[in-house]
Amino acid sequence: MTQDERLVPARSGRDLDSTLAELTQSKPYGRYGSTPAETNVREYLFVILKRKWLIMSLVLVITSLATIQAYRDPSIYEGATTIRIEPKGNVLTTGNFVINSQPDPNFWGTQLKLLQNPELARQVVLTLGLQSNPAFLGEARSGVFDSLKRIFSREKPIPATASIKAVEPIGMEELKDKQFTPEELAQLEPYEDTIAANLSVEPTINTNLVTIRYHHTDPELAKKVADTLADVFIDNNNYRITSGRSEAEVKLLKTVAETQTKINQEEKDRFAFAKAHNLPLDNKPGSDLEALRLQTYSGQLLEAENQRRALEASYNAAKEAPDPFSAPEVQKDERIAKLRDKLSDLNEKRNGLLQIYTKEWPAVKQIDAQIKRVEEDLDRAPKEVFASMEARYKAAVAHQNSLKASYTRQHGTTTQQTKDQIEMAVMTSELEANKQLLSTFTQKLRELTLGSSGGTPSDVTVSTYARLPRAPVGPARLRTIILAFMLSLVAGIGLAFLLDFLDDTIKSVDDVDRYIHLPALALIPAGRNEKPRLKGGEAGTPSDATALALVNDVRSPIAESYRHLRTSLLLSSAGTPPRTILVTSSQPSEGKTTTAINTAFMLAQTGAQVLIIDCDLRRPRLHAHFNLPNNRGLTTCLSGESDDVESLIHTYEKQPNLKLMPSGPVPPNPAELLGSAEMRRLLTTLSEKFTHIIVDSPPAISFTDASILSTFVDGVILVVHGGRSSRAVVRRAKQQLLDVGAHIFGVVLNNVKFESHDYYYGGYAEYYKSEYYGDDQAGGADKATPAASN
Repeated sequence: MTQDERLVPARSGRDLDSTLAELTQSKPYGRYGSTPAETNVREYLFVILKRKWLIMSLVLVITSLATIQAYRDPSIYEGATTIRIEPKGNVLTTGNFVINSQPDPNFWGTQLKLLQNPELARQVVLTLGLQSNPAFLGEARSGVFDSLKRIFSREKPIPATASIKAVEPIGMEELKDKQFTPEELAQLEPYEDTIAANLSVEPTINTNLVTIRYHHTDPELAKKVADTLADVFIDNNNYRITSGRSEAEVKLLKTVAETQTKINQEEKDRFAFAKAHNLPLDNKPGSDLEALRLQTYSGQLLEAENQRRALEASYNAAKEAPDPFSAPEVQKDERIAKLRDKLSDLNEKRNGLLQIYTKEWPAVKQIDAQIKRVEEDLDRAPKEVFASMEARYKAAVAHQNSLKASYTRQHGTTTQQTKDQIEMAVMTSELEANKQLLSTFTQKLRELTLGSSGGTPSDVTVSTYARLPRAPVGPARLRTIILAFMLSLVAGIGLAFLLDFLDDTIKSVDDVDRYIHLPALALIPAGRNEKPRLKGGEAGTPSDATALALVNDVRSPIAESYRHLRTSLLLSSAGTPPRTILVTSSQPSEGKTTTAINTAFMLAQTGAQVLIIDCDLRRPRLHAHFNLPNNRGLTTCLSGESDDVESLIHTYEKQPNLKLMPSGPVPPNPAELLGSAEMRRLLTTLSEKFTHIIVDSPPAISFTDASILSTFVDGVILVVHGGRSSRAVVRRAKQQLLDVGAHIFGVVLNNVKFESHDYYYGGYAEYYKSEYYGDDQAGGADKATPAASN
């Protein structure tokens, strides 16, 4: 079993002798699973409960706004009048025959559109005098307080009133007699649009009944408008039937006679014109040979011009190219390609001979002569290609000039014939238009004759007048509120899952195993009262805001987690525990320095001699936590300023077997110092004196220092900030370490916030907190140690 395979935790239900590849070959990762069997309903429920306040707030706000908006709209009443439309077929009496025409298939569609005609709406407005009634255009929306009052009060029913007297409708003839100015028409348009917007016409299936429904905030106006629409429609229908038949018949008869005379004369003129200019009357496709010949010349000329332009562009580009061999035609030439291949083969053969013989060897000289001849041929080849291109270009120019001359001659021949054809086409178009007019006039005359002899085309009556509405029919407030509630609930849940899906951080041991594929050495819980961390480069008195807080808080849950980390490290290697351990992270401020200090402290509590070295030469922090001077340290030794390593090591007074080596002055070339042979020799020397050496390094992604140091130590601890470190960044840091051959012990998940859904870790974290803090919540909050520093 390899070292990496020993670091993979065993899972229940699997063969413990399986390799790492077998364990990870077909395991699907992803928070929501890739198959229905892997869907974790409890995890979905936790996502909803985790953001329940967001969902509830969104539902409450949207539903409240929808409710207020629904009750701001005034109540709508409906007036419904039913009319009866009976179409009658036209009857034509001719001698002893009676002919009944078929019913018009577009009759019902026409009648329904006439009921929605703007002219009909204008007649209703003038009949009822609605232009003088400002309340007709609609009641203004009520305020917020009025809407709230309407929500908690019931709609009062409208009392029955006396019947409204019928009003004599204004007919179409009276409407035509009135001359409206543009200003008056503009004033009537809003009233017409209001009627059209609130009017609905519904035919009853399998009957001749049509219901006219009109909606308005005033129930009396709703009834009036519906009844007046029916009366005005009936009056307009009668007027259209009885007016204008005789006058139209006389005018049509005169127009038919004049059109027939005009058609006869045009036919004679067209025949004479075609005979005089030798033109065909039918104009069939292919009969105009001159036009076809001109079209053929035109196509050939265009093709010749395109070919000439292409050859000219190719020739000019090749001639102006700084390197003759860069021209496309030269590159495509087969002879040049063969010469190049031959030259390449000769050079390869010459290089092979030069590895054995000198340049004076006969075989080498012979190849040199061949290479010289090939190079001369290769130098002459582009000129030959350019000459060929020039010849093709000149031939294309001559061909184009010849076609252009032929096209010019044919164009002169065809021009006159084209003019004659255009004039004849105009005559033909006028003749066909007049024939169509004659056919239309004849049909109209026939329809008028049949209509005058067969009776009225339709019979429209009122079946039922509208009743005064007593209860509103809208708006559908309850439906709006329920719809807003459902949509806001779905949107809130969707937003919760979207936020959870976009959360690309590592938060638990499952995430480490699922996405990083490394063992989790320990979980460091988050402190209950995190304080501001020390600024980089500042040294002060150790306080509860530093990593040294664990010296006093030995029973805290954080201290217990570091003891678990110590146990995992001591058991991470077969045979003997690791001696040199590198602590790094993927990004800054993930807690690697805190982890390094507390790990060294826990190892020193076992009685072992432990040394912690600050190799973070970018942002050294060890001296700040222990209040040590940083004028001498690791860089002093590596730069050769001091050979006495013992003088650079400090002892921690509260734990004598814990030794410290600060970084020393920040050098301009940290990577070169850490990768030097002196660094390797220093670690080898110190590992003979100390049981464990903890090395604090810069983040692995930001600098190469961690990758360099990982090749000098027994293994690497990768610190990951729970709930903040991105999976992709951590995987990149892991891969960067593995690429240089580093041995990664595992991951320390730092600053983890235990949630109630995590049974194991959440339960025991609460147990540690209750045992450590007790009932004194205020005092316990001040003792907590921040889990993320540096």
